[in-house]
Formats: sequence, structure tokens, C-alpha cells
Amino acid sequence: MRTFAKGSHLALVSAVFVLGGCAIAPVTDDVAHISASNIARQVRCETRHAVIEALIGYLASPDNNRNKKKLDDYSFAIGNALKQAYRDDPESIRAFDPSQVTGFARTVTKLLYGTGIAYYYDLTGLETNNVDPTANLIRPTPITSLVTLGLSGNFDRQRQNEWSFTITDNFGNLVQKTSESYCENHLARTEDYAYPIAGKVGIAKLIKEFTLMSLFENLDELNKDVTTVKKGPPSMVQQLQFTTTIGGGATPTIVFAPTGPNLQATNVSFPVTASRKDTHQLTVGLYLDKGEAKLLDAARGPIYEGSLITASGGRAELGAAMAVQQFLALKIFKPAI
Repeated sequence: MRTFAKGSHLALVSAVFVLGGCAIAPVTDDVAHISASNIARQVRCETRHAVIEALIGYLASPDNNRNKKKLDDYSFAIGNALKQAYRDDPESIRAFDPSQVTGFARTVTKLLYGTGIAYYYDLTGLETNNVDPTANLIRPTPITSLVTLGLSGNFDRQRQNEWSFTITDNFGNLVQKTSESYCENHLARTEDYAYPIAGKVGIAKLIKEFTLMSLFENLDELNKDVTTVKKGPPSMVQQLQFTTTIGGGATPTIVFAPTGPNLQATNVSFPVTASRKDTHQLTVGLYLDKGEAKLLDAARGPIYEGSLITASGGRAELGAAMAVQQFLALKIFKPAI
């Protein structure tokens, strides 16, 4: 029984080892060493950088300038000056205003600056720590027979924490009212494939597609009733979900040599497992302010033949948040097939 007590001590040591890495309320800091507030800041900075890249990329593009209807010479010159100034001093971008350019370029830049964006975060962490000891006992009898007894137990624990919050922005305010220092050391330059929410999440592609579809594809307002077509300011929603699972285990086992006729342990094992599952959902909604949407009718005609979106709806940030809310509602009530 002394050796059995040693095995129990080993199980306790293993349990302490597993418990040492536990969190009562699992959060992103535990694994990626980045807080929820810093994640939100990184995504905001990624959005700001994507808007600036889209703005300069359009205004300083020789390809766009070849088609004077898309980018006139005066706006092209402004774009190149803006590109050089931003390269020399990133803070200078805050002084740019869409009214500085002319023609269709003003429509495009006003579209960018008049777009609201809402980010809905759902960050869930789940930790599991299990200790499941087993023991096999035997007792030889005076006759040639053997009494055996198998024992098992479990000490299993799970802890889950979920944070959800919404942040709203306006592209124009992000560029003009957010300083470059705000994003210093808070701009993710690359994707993080192990823990995606901690790296770049791909906002630039969403902004590009939203702008192109708003201008040329009759992108409409998100509809609560998907069976009807409702003209309105364009909106677009993208939902990203990242899941990272980390786990491992060990099974220490002690084997005893039976002696004597008493009930005794032949082997004792202490399987220990630990896992961490992080599920992060980011829903991003874009919405064009109705005042800027009205400008598209007049400017888009010479560029693209076809009817244009009409103005309706609320302001940019509220509209973006409502687009996200409607998207989430559609997901909830979507019939399972």
C-alpha cells in the first residue's frame, strides 16, 4: 500500500501541472498574449490602412488616368502629390479632403469617406482539463484462482468564457481624425495562421469589392426580407470565423509485482489531458451614407450604363451596425437543410 500511495502522489503532481496552466475565464491573452481591446485596435488600424491604400491607389493610378472619365488629369496630379506626401510624412494624409479632387474622382473619394463600418466580435475560449485515474487490484486465493478488481475515477473540468461587443467607425473619420501614432505598433502586417484574430484579417479585399460593386454592380441595401428587392444605399457584410485548438496528454503508469495473499495493486495509471479551444467570430458590415449614395446617380452614368442605387436608410455608422444586425438575424433564422 506504500507503493500505491506513491502512485497517488504522482497523480496529484500531474493534476497540479495541468491546473497550473488553467484560466478561470479563458481569454485571448492566455494563448496569443493579446487582449481583446488590442485585437479591436489592430482591426481598426488595418481598416484605416486599407482605406488609405485604396484612396492613394485609385488617385495615383496611371491606368485610371488613361480613362479621363474615371480619373481626370487634375485629380491624378493631386493623387501623386498625396502619395509622395504620405510617403514622406504619413500624418499628412489627414489633411486630404474629397473636395480637393474633381469629376468622378470626387465621387469615388466621397464614397470611401462616406462609408460606415461596424465590427461585431464574438470571442470564445474553452479550456478542458481532465484527470482519469485507473487501478487494477488482485488477490491470490489458496486455491489456484485469482480475484481481480478494476477501479476508475475521473476529475474532469471545463471553463468557457465568451465576450461579444460591437465597434463602429466611419472611413473619413478613420483617415482624418485618427493619428498615425494611434496605429504605431498596432498594425498587423501579416496573417497569423496559428491564431488568425491576432493578425491581418483581410479588410482590404472587402473594401475593394464593396467600392467596385457600389459603383458598378447596383449593390443594394441588405434586406430583412430576402424575398423582395429593396433599392437603397449599398451595404455588404462579411463574417469570419477562426477556430484554434491546442491539446495534449500524458498517461503515467506504475506496475507492481504482486506479493502475498492480500488484495494489492498490479498497476495504476493516471491519464492527464488538457486542451484549449478558441473560437473567434468577426462580422464586418459596410454601409454607404445615403447622402453620398445620391451622388452616384449623377456621376456613374457616363462610366457605366444602367440604373443606379437610390437613396434611403440612415447614417453611415448606424447603417453599418444595422446591416450586421440584419445579417446575424438572417443567420439565426436561416432554415437548416
